[in-house]
Amino acid sequence: MSLPRFFKDVMNKVFAYSNYELVNTVITLFQLRKLRYWAFREIISSIGDCSGYLLDLGAGDGSMTRFVIRNGLRRRPIILLDPAINGLKSAGDLCPGLVDRVVGVGEYVPLRSGSICTVYTSFALRQFNDKPLALLEVRRILRRGGSFIVLEFWRPDNPLAHAILLFYLVFVLPLLVSIVAPREVWDYATMRITVRNIGDISWLKELIKDLVGNVVSYRTYLGIFLLVRAIKA
Repeated sequence: MSLPRFFKDVMNKVFAYSNYELVNTVITLFQLRKLRYWAFREIISSIGDCSGYLLDLGAGDGSMTRFVIRNGLRRRPIILLDPAINGLKSAGDLCPGLVDRVVGVGEYVPLRSGSICTVYTSFALRQFNDKPLALLEVRRILRRGGSFIVLEFWRPDNPLAHAILLFYLVFVLPLLVSIVAPREVWDYATMRITVRNIGDISWLKELIKDLVGNVVSYRTYLGIFLLVRAIKA
């Protein structure tokens, strides 16, 4: 089985589990809401006078979009795109008539060039098979002046922080998941695969700058969480 198919199957299983949001809250050490709020503020800052679509890339069960809508962005058309159909199914009713769902992958986005005002992705880019290709797709579908916002759990720049992260993923994370979702221990343990063979946070920042546009906002938290906003020139 190919790695992309493997992650798709894993995520379909994860999204079918009812405690998905609880598990993510716990494994981010209860920082999830704070991180999403930071991303939400960047989304609000990015839309300006643009009246077109927003894209939730790697939307999963729509958790980030649900957060965005609950915090006030209720009249903007949004597309949820994800390869895991169980995630899109479990998104529920998110502003019917304004939120569309598309099954697809970030490397081949089935949308017209220059059709999207803002693309945001929350804890999904790490799992994309070809990250540079996905970023080029983001640039293609963005309007000129459109924004790309990334909230991610990523490999730290500091080698010691990276070692601590691997310890957390191998030993601590499975223990936490075994408490709140024992059936999903193995599925969540695969997160260590997603940070093993990628560049560090600075590498991702430069990649976004090179392939999407100018980085206008950049912050890290605890050395492992990253928030970036880039604007297509």
